[in-house]
Amino acid sequence: MKTVLITGSSRGIGRAIARRLAGSYNLIINYNHSKDKALSLLDELREINPNVIAVKADVSKEEEVERLFSLGEKNFGTIDVLVNNAGISHFSLIQDTSSEDFERIVGSNLRSVFLTTKRALSPMISQKYGVIINISSIWGKEGAAMESLYSLTKGGINAFTKSLSKELSPSGIRVNAIAPGIVDTDMMRGDFNSEELVELKKDLPLGRFAKPSEVADLLAFLISDEASYITGNIADINGGFY
Repeated sequence: MKTVLITGSSRGIGRAIARRLAGSYNLIINYNHSKDKALSLLDELREINPNVIAVKADVSKEEEVERLFSLGEKNFGTIDVLVNNAGISHFSLIQDTSSEDFERIVGSNLRSVFLTTKRALSPMISQKYGVIINISSIWGKEGAAMESLYSLTKGGINAFTKSLSKELSPSGIRVNAIAPGIVDTDMMRGDFNSEELVELKKDLPLGRFAKPSEVADLLAFLISDEASYITGNIADINGGFY
């Protein structure tokens, strides 16, 4: 059974991904602050599959990334699939954005992807197999007013994905990203009030927000052997918004 590590998997899209994959993979779920949510998810998933662990780690810090991977490898051996899902949003005018905001957003959303990917690669290269999925955003392609920092990090993830896919293809490693539109998560609802959510829905041809489980379904396909010829792709899932 292959092993999947999902960063930021205590809530939202990451939680849905863990639920979707629990029946077919060894799982390493990761959290930083949401301990109670992570442990409740762990209990839920172990009813399906005993081969699940939860590890606290701030994936913007190299020493904590090392500990996360070391614990995963101690339990399951090589990590075959890395899902870079951890990230935070930031909503403000650029002139109201501080240097501290910049460091925090870039660290959580972009540095974390670099650190976890770098740590995952040596074992993947040795076994000539690996899959990396980076959770991006529609705003990484389109950009969003009041979310310039968030858009910056997601655009960086898209470029990193395309570049890395070319670099790692000779080693049998596929790298793709998923760029969701507006997904019904706690993070999204924290950024917009109820009136703004109503207005956002009017811009969506399908007339609703994505469910986290729908993003998880796409990811399950992309990490499977059925997607063995797909790499360097930024997969849109946005209800026709883009």
